[in-house]
Amino acid sequence: MFIELHAQSAFSFLEGAAEPEAFAAEAERLGMPAVALVDRDGVYGAPRFTRAALDAGVRPIIGSEITLADGSRLPLLVEDREGYQNLCRLITRLKLGAPKAVRA
Repeated sequence: MFIELHAQSAFSFLEGAAEPEAFAAEAERLGMPAVALVDRDGVYGAPRFTRAALDAGVRPIIGSEITLADGSRLPLLVEDREGYQNLCRLITRLKLGAPKAVRA
């Protein structure tokens, strides 16, 4: 069975088009047991996505696509609350250390 692990919502400006709730609804329609949301350089859509996925009976997987110093991107998924806390800390450190012109 296919599980989407790299969906980006409309909160990923110029990259994602759909609202977070749309991913949960589509995953339910397709019979997916889970779906991941990885907005760029943040977890902006995570609260709305999590609520919609749980309401639809789909396991929400939260993550973020992190932009590294060389411009490459690394999608990261969290497994539990501790992983979410670590991801949020990492995003904060990256944003605080980035020059203003590079900040997302």
